[in-house]
Amino acid sequence: PMQNVQPVTLSSQAFLLLCRLYDGCYDELNQNEQIRELVESIGDILLAGVETLEKQETKPKNITFPLTVQQAFFLRRLVIELLAQSPTDKEDKTTQWLQECVTALAGGGVQPNVKHS
Repeated sequence: PMQNVQPVTLSSQAFLLLCRLYDGCYDELNQNEQIRELVESIGDILLAGVETLEKQETKPKNITFPLTVQQAFFLRRLVIELLAQSPTDKEDKTTQWLQECVTALAGGGVQPNVKHS
């Protein structure tokens, strides 16, 4: 059931960075039975996005992909953890792209009127 799906838009660079980082954590995350389904579903969505980008001759500046509130929340927490571990050089492109991910992922999951079932 795809309830509460929201589109998330990122620049292509930030998206590809997110995919690389997620790929790096994937096996570790996937060992946790409780979140395995969530981890795999996010992996599928990111992979589909990468394939979409690779199919296009001219790379679009942005990519929009659908995430449920739960998926966005999970990814956002993960990115915040990665940001905490990375050197805090504000000028660093990677840091800027991660910040962009955090902001974009917060986009849909924070309205006070959304009932978390």
